[in-house]
Amino acid sequence: MPYAFEFADRMARMPQSGIREIFDAAQAYDDLADLSIGEPDFTTPEPIATAVADAIGDGASGYTQTVGRSDLRAAIAAKLADANGIRADPETEVMVTPGAMGALFAATQVVADAGDEVLLPEPYWSNYHGHVANTGADLVTVPTTAADEFVPRPEAIADRITDDTAGLILNTPNNPTGAVVPPSTLQEIGDLLVEHDAWVILDETYEDLVYDDATHHSLASDDALFERSITVHSFSKSYAMTGWRVGYATGPADVIERMRVLQEHTVSCAAEPAQVAAMAALDHPEVASEIHDAFARRRTLILDRLADIPGVDPGTPRGAFYVFADVSALTDDTREFAKQLLPAGVAAIPGSVFGDAGEGFLRFSYANDETVIRDAMDRFERAVETR
Repeated sequence: MPYAFEFADRMARMPQSGIREIFDAAQAYDDLADLSIGEPDFTTPEPIATAVADAIGDGASGYTQTVGRSDLRAAIAAKLADANGIRADPETEVMVTPGAMGALFAATQVVADAGDEVLLPEPYWSNYHGHVANTGADLVTVPTTAADEFVPRPEAIADRITDDTAGLILNTPNNPTGAVVPPSTLQEIGDLLVEHDAWVILDETYEDLVYDDATHHSLASDDALFERSITVHSFSKSYAMTGWRVGYATGPADVIERMRVLQEHTVSCAAEPAQVAAMAALDHPEVASEIHDAFARRRTLILDRLADIPGVDPGTPRGAFYVFADVSALTDDTREFAKQLLPAGVAAIPGSVFGDAGEGFLRFSYANDETVIRDAMDRFERAVETR
């Protein structure tokens, strides 16, 4: 009889990502137009790859400081000042991490304890749930609506703040909704959290991917709010560097120091070749601009196609590379609907995996070639017509 292992209670609090559930199910199908995973289909651009190859030849393949190479942190601080208006000391207020995921995990561990509450606008990227669960804190959701383009209302956040609130996780531009929080709304939210002595963890992974008249604004550019903020960035989406696993965090020195200690005891440091790649990326901002322009064309294509399908409302996502389409006229169970689409040859993520407020929606990623997007839309349209 198999031995009955006992595992740490925290594992029961950490559900598998619903995104991965659909992605794994999709692997059983050979002919699939896959719009499920948010991964740019571009190869890492040549200037970045060449810089890494040259550096590895020169021996850049060892341990670095836990917080990252000093030259990379200096380059990041310069970028933050120029592009984000964030004034951070590269020696004490900037930290290189294994992807934005590493920074978000460490930030949540540092600011939240068991018995605390962490606020999170919903729908939300499902991994945040796991980050909060691992601390033992309670996740308190703040529902948003399509009528507000999924931008959280400051008054809705205020209604959920209690004496146990450790902080808020805020993702803008947003995965899965494509929402971009306007600067004035961000300021209201930031002031509210400072008033209640709470932290804000800002996930700005999609900062370079905004469209139409949307503006990305970094809340930590306000010096007073910097002292209550941990801001997280990534090279994965803007530079097609998902597999390199390199991101960074900035915040007050005492917070970064605690994140450093946590990283020291978990992953030691980000891989040095990945850090070289990040430096090369910062030297080639034109790469991010070219990738943005490609996504803008794909966004127009998928929005136009979805708008022509009866029963589907694609909304107007202002950022990232997702469409969070309202399909409530077609189904009252998006998880089952998404599974039914797989035999029809198209993969999308059910909105319900992003929280209760996501039910009735499907997330389509347009981080794919235009040919794949057209094929997926053809298949989706046929599947809708034959329901």
